[in-house]
Amino acid sequence: NILRILYTKEELQTSILPPGRTHLSRKPLDKVRFKKFKDAMRYKFKLSSVNFGQFYRTLLRRKLTDFLIEERRRDELKLARQSLKSQAKDTSQSDIDEIFN
Repeated sequence: NILRILYTKEELQTSILPPGRTHLSRKPLDKVRFKKFKDAMRYKFKLSSVNFGQFYRTLLRRKLTDFLIEERRRDELKLARQSLKSQAKDTSQSDIDEIFN
């Protein structure tokens, strides 16, 4: 994903799409790098600036918002999975100990 190349993991987890509003608690992603991303998307899909505006508003912005939300959740889910795996491993080890002791 291009955004993972342009931004750090921390930036993706703590930021929102530009332009950010002053009343929001999260800062927007860097505008210069975001413009590079938008230019790359325009080039990839061969869209004029007029068509890209409509494409961005109707499709891409929603997908990018979902992507940023998933980036925030990704580490939480990973930690939860590791915790469950660790608990299952501990439980199975104690079951084995009970059987053989």
